[in-house]
Amino acid sequence: MKDARLALIYSIVAPGLGQLYLGERAKGWTLLCMSAGVVVSLIISHTAIALFLMGGIYLAVMIPAARDAFQTASGQSRTFVANTVPYVIMMLLMIGPFAIPLLWQSAKFSKTAKILWTVAVILIALLGIATLTFMASSLDKFMKQAGAV
Repeated sequence: MKDARLALIYSIVAPGLGQLYLGERAKGWTLLCMSAGVVVSLIISHTAIALFLMGGIYLAVMIPAARDAFQTASGQSRTFVANTVPYVIMMLLMIGPFAIPLLWQSAKFSKTAKILWTVAVILIALLGIATLTFMASSLDKFMKQAGAV
């Protein structure tokens, strides 16, 4: 029997660690991938709005993970199931490619749907990166022109 408080603390520190502590490897690694996506976004973004949004997304991953770890370790029935269609889609749209392991773990999606969602999420992420790169380049050119005048 594992310590429920320790599982809770592990999942608060890094969602997925509590599940790994409890021996739920697939769920633990899936949650860690999602957490990594949020942490990478937090490191990259330096604006208050981005930090606020990423903090909210982190809570959307951390709270269910911590609750699940605590309930599992204490022998309680789980009240949160991470493979519901709305939760998986919400995580795909908020976290992007880092939530793809969650998609592939879910039995609620057909193989075709999993492939389509994976391709769509990757294309959206690439489009976002290309758009941000273009915007940064345009802003850089504008700043150089404004400084030359």
